[in-house]
Amino acid sequence: MNYTDFLSDLDERLKKYFTLHKEFINCKLGCSFCCESGDYPLSAVELEYLMQGFIKLSDKDKIIVQNNINEMKKGGACPFLIDKKCSVYSNRPIICRVHGLAYLCKDGTVKVPYCAKEGKNYTKVYADGEITINPIKENLDTQNILKDFDFGEIRNLIDWINL
Repeated sequence: MNYTDFLSDLDERLKKYFTLHKEFINCKLGCSFCCESGDYPLSAVELEYLMQGFIKLSDKDKIIVQNNINEMKKGGACPFLIDKKCSVYSNRPIICRVHGLAYLCKDGTVKVPYCAKEGKNYTKVYADGEITINPIKENLDTQNILKDFDFGEIRNLIDWINL
């Protein structure tokens, strides 16, 4: 299976999960809270796919992304964020695709999106570090999702950029 087919299958699963938890998810176009700071871990195959999206950008947007990379090195937002929107949305990595969902991790803990602490997703059912509903039963960590796919090394985006 190639990576785009893999992502198509993944996106179908995620669509069901987002529908299942839609009353707890408040993500909207223009809300880029999750993109404004972070490590953005991605695998080698995701980086390659992300760069395919970058290549499709207009020259103007490529320059913006390149300038954003310099800001990211100082501790800024995802460099692909332009005007509070993802400029490579269809090529975004798995961490971006699953963000917003509360899910069960391999060790039995529940991963809740950090925006829950900011009054965004899951606020109706989140208190004191716990959610009061059942999380998605699938471990949606990148490494787990890609376990049957030859994905290469996983690094934070800034580490890939600094190579």
